[in-house]
Amino acid sequence: MKYIVGLDGGGTKTRCVIADNSGRPVTEFSGGPSNFLSIGDEKAASNILSIIKSGLAKIDSSIEDVSVILAGVSGAGRKLHADRLRNSLLSKLPENFTHIFVESDGRVALEGALAGGTGAILIAGTGSVIYGKDSSGRIHRAGGFGRIIGDEGSGYSIGVKTLRLVSHMLDGREKAGEMLESFSTIFHINNADDLITLVHNPGFDVASIAMFALRAADEGITQAKKILDAESDELIRQIYVMKEKTGLSPLTLVLIGSLIENDNYYSQLLIKKIKGIEGLEPAERKFSPEMGAVIMAGKILTAEENSL
Repeated sequence: MKYIVGLDGGGTKTRCVIADNSGRPVTEFSGGPSNFLSIGDEKAASNILSIIKSGLAKIDSSIEDVSVILAGVSGAGRKLHADRLRNSLLSKLPENFTHIFVESDGRVALEGALAGGTGAILIAGTGSVIYGKDSSGRIHRAGGFGRIIGDEGSGYSIGVKTLRLVSHMLDGREKAGEMLESFSTIFHINNADDLITLVHNPGFDVASIAMFALRAADEGITQAKKILDAESDELIRQIYVMKEKTGLSPLTLVLIGSLIENDNYYSQLLIKKIKGIEGLEPAERKFSPEMGAVIMAGKILTAEENSL
């Protein structure tokens, strides 16, 4: 039997599905990180192939039994980077095996969420981006420019705005209020020096402050609600842009990411705003990103078979 291998790789974990050539999953498993921008091309490629070989061993198979591998990897959104990782993978595979492809993690998430169909996914976790596929199969995106110049509506952006507000309250540029009182109690902040020390600690996670903002909003703190209202508006702007880019009406939209998939003040606020958009059809994701990679790989096989 021949197999398709689909992967979804990130900074902490890589998930993998091995399916038969018809796309039916045979086994699923996970392994270590594969974000090559963080750990380097060679380490990421070694991790990916180690994960694949371990999975194949579970079904008494090897690379020779694989028809195609498609890996959706964080950081592979630009062709230059995707090609770089693919070349590293090829250098570690048998010379006669060339059916390996690298895509972005967002791309495979789109295919999985929509089961290969048309529509869009809005991702909001640590970062934010929206991907869409129109009726001609063209892929569109908005946002996703990274934390320095983008990622509006994300955990990182919410965290930055929350920390900035607290800093302004500490030095008198904003009137101190419940937000500062709550923040100071939770993070043991008494003055500006304490805040600077906290934020510049090497292990400090700016995006984690979004959870504080969500709790503060739940407690009725106005300043937190204003931040989340403004950030959710940024996600709504991305949705309107995607509606225009895809030309789909209705536009099927799947929400993905820890901030907006879970039930919290922010997700409730966003969903309320989404309901006010005409020509939008909210939906649940159909398959995982790694299954999205399998779907994409299956289309490659089908296209090759049809060309024979």
